[in-house]
Amino acid sequence: MMAEEPQQQESIGFNEHAPPRVGEGDALDEGPTVPVHAPLPRRSPDLRVLAVVGIALLVCAAMALALFLHDGSRDGESTLANSTTPTPTTGYPLNAILVSAADSTDPARQSARFVCDGTDDQVEIQQALSMAGADGGTVVLLDGTFHCTDRLNPPGGVTLQGLDPRRTTLDVQGYYKPIELLRDGVTLRDFRITGRGFILVRASHIKVEGITITTMQSGRVEANGAFFVFAKDSVLEDIEFRNCTAVDCGIHGFNVNGQGSPKETRDLRFIDCTALRCGNGDSRAVWATGFDLHETNDLYGLTVLRCRAEDNWESGFHFEPGGHVTPKTIAQDIRMEDCVSIGNGQRNIKPYPYSDTFSSGYYVHNNAVIVNCTSERNKNAGFFVHGGRNVTFDRCTDTGSTYGFKIVKDSRGVTLTDCATNDNLEWGLWAAWADRLVLSGFTQRNVSGKDGYQSILGWYYGNPDYEKPVRNSHFEIAADGSLPILNESGTNNRYNLTRL
Repeated sequence: MMAEEPQQQESIGFNEHAPPRVGEGDALDEGPTVPVHAPLPRRSPDLRVLAVVGIALLVCAAMALALFLHDGSRDGESTLANSTTPTPTTGYPLNAILVSAADSTDPARQSARFVCDGTDDQVEIQQALSMAGADGGTVVLLDGTFHCTDRLNPPGGVTLQGLDPRRTTLDVQGYYKPIELLRDGVTLRDFRITGRGFILVRASHIKVEGITITTMQSGRVEANGAFFVFAKDSVLEDIEFRNCTAVDCGIHGFNVNGQGSPKETRDLRFIDCTALRCGNGDSRAVWATGFDLHETNDLYGLTVLRCRAEDNWESGFHFEPGGHVTPKTIAQDIRMEDCVSIGNGQRNIKPYPYSDTFSSGYYVHNNAVIVNCTSERNKNAGFFVHGGRNVTFDRCTDTGSTYGFKIVKDSRGVTLTDCATNDNLEWGLWAAWADRLVLSGFTQRNVSGKDGYQSILGWYYGNPDYEKPVRNSHFEIAADGSLPILNESGTNNRYNLTRL
């Protein structure tokens, strides 16, 4: 990852149930009332009484059978209403291979094929994966913590799943020990990774779902991301992350990267994923972001839907411009929709003027469509385009960042449609060295402004390399406040500025 100025980060981490009761209101019919002092007449048995007795006997039998069937314990102990025996988990195929942790409490542990002892548990898990690999089966990790000290390598077509990220944990220790996906068609779901573990994707047709990772809090930098897609001399395609969370990681939450030739990633999907507090001051990964979605790989087709980036060390969502490697990387068909980026860069110790940091909500560049995305209180810009081409923002909004939209450093063909910015600490729009920049239906409210304007064109820290005019552009802006809306600087521009 390169800084806003030409400074560049060195690539790292490539070394690869009470039973039914008789109704309480149903009284028995005892016949006519007889005085107590009168002798009781002799009579034949009442068929109604016999019927009631018979029904009662049947109910008792049913109760006994229900209790028997309800007893889920395998050791013959009775399971009553006040029992604390856990309910068995059934959310996996009947023929799944079960692996029990040493501290598992799920009743299914009694039928587990492999039982771990809490030391080098990856051995039993890998044996289960190898067994499942014969027919593309499923390995289920029951509840508890599995203590691993080496890599896991699922065979192609296999599913490795836990019970729930709150119930199944893989704690991984040791240098560079990922769950490494080298074969196509693997699915991972429903567990948590802690310690120094991560997921490394180096194959296609992969699905990672319901995984939470908290990793590498020691400051050591081992991998590029908690969820790491790495195309090394390969083409990786059809990879989906759904409902995954990277939280309190010392590295990128999600990272897409590449090396060698080819180094292509195609049809990647991030759906309902979250990156929270990724990156920290102790880590040598000084550029750590929430989602780093384009680094040195060639990217063809990316969907980011309803994802959230919050309180990450650098930017929330990040794409490299591509010019930091030769030949320049390719980025095509990128779409982000309904995403949220909040408070990113605020923990970063780099001070104003942010000329050598990103610290933004969205740092985007080429061939991207950003729809209905929001930014709030990011340290630098809400939406930052650096050297971008063919970028569209549709109904995007920033609130409370230093700059709402920042479009600089030879950006061309950037369009903002029905976008808005509010409560910015300095400018609502900042653009310099840009061509064919179009703002349509843009609103800015309660923008503090700087140097006498709510928004600024042309200025860039007094640096002649980047302080160049905005040209051939159209600005349709409605704003409140008393400061001038825009400085109307540049060549061949059109302005339609109105007051709210």
